[in-house]
Amino acid sequence: MALTDWYCEDVLSGKLAVRKVFEDDRVLAFHHPRPAREVHVVVIPKAHVPSLLDERALDGDLLASMVSAIQHVARALGLDVPQADRPRGFYVRANAAAPGVTPHMHWHILAPGAGAEWPEST
Repeated sequence: MALTDWYCEDVLSGKLAVRKVFEDDRVLAFHHPRPAREVHVVVIPKAHVPSLLDERALDGDLLASMVSAIQHVARALGLDVPQADRPRGFYVRANAAAPGVTPHMHWHILAPGAGAEWPEST
């Protein structure tokens, strides 16, 4: 049975309220409603792209918008400079059609320390 795009669909339609960090005409970045870390932001395209394995993921303008959103989020949340409670930097995790993952391309931005013990499905 195919997993429906409940998560991203609900966010994009406004059914699931989220705290937005960045938005333009192609992408939306928002704080994850169930964060795995102190900083956990999700970046999604507004157009439906099922996963990184889909040909639509090769759209250069879309990829540039996704990376631009990541840069904006990193600067807006102070991930680009060391903080008193965490080092400079962040992780980006791309989900690509993994079991239990919503079938809409999305990238997670996570504060340092979130790499090794990442939950299986988020």
